[in-house]
Amino acid sequence: MTTLDDLPFDYPSPATRNGAAGRKPCARHLWSSCTVDHFGGPCPYPPACLRCGHPRDPAASRRGKSSVRLGKDQERRIERVYGPRKVGEYGDAVDHLGRDFKWQAKATRSDPPKWLAAITEPTWRPIVPKSILDPMAHMSGIGGMRRPLVIRSYVHHGVATRDWLFVVGVDWFRLCGTGSIRGFGGFVIPGGAFGYVVMPGSAFLDLHGPDAP
Repeated sequence: MTTLDDLPFDYPSPATRNGAAGRKPCARHLWSSCTVDHFGGPCPYPPACLRCGHPRDPAASRRGKSSVRLGKDQERRIERVYGPRKVGEYGDAVDHLGRDFKWQAKATRSDPPKWLAAITEPTWRPIVPKSILDPMAHMSGIGGMRRPLVIRSYVHHGVATRDWLFVVGVDWFRLCGTGSIRGFGGFVIPGGAFGYVVMPGSAFLDLHGPDAP
């Protein structure tokens, strides 16, 4: 005869996957503000999102705020130095609108890659990195007939910010003449060729001038 004492207390079984995707993190977190418990002691719960439960990373939060501040500071500087009107607050891919160009800007506190740091004059290149091609593509259909321009700014404390500008080759030659530009590797590319022109910010101002609307 089997009694209740003979029956096991637990029937372990592996969890069955049901295909549920689980809860996605919030697009914008609502962080808890708990600092003390009900008895006045320190809050026993780590900071987390009240909606999705995602734990808060203070270091990541500081980095995010610093990055946003850097981007906004550089957008204002670009408007002041190069002339295009700042429109980044409207939320599309274009950060500035000038007379001839629609600009997308990105700033970083890292060092420029060696190949870019070596460019000290307008230089023709047959191809540029995907990090430049993608922003140009994202600006398609925005800003009317203006040509796409991508500016990369490298910022270091106590040192003047260094800019390099990327323009589609045929756009640059049509605007600033069909003269030859010394190309990558020392050979000469005839004006009007396809590809891209990469130049420091000072060279852009010397050859094109401010791009004020």
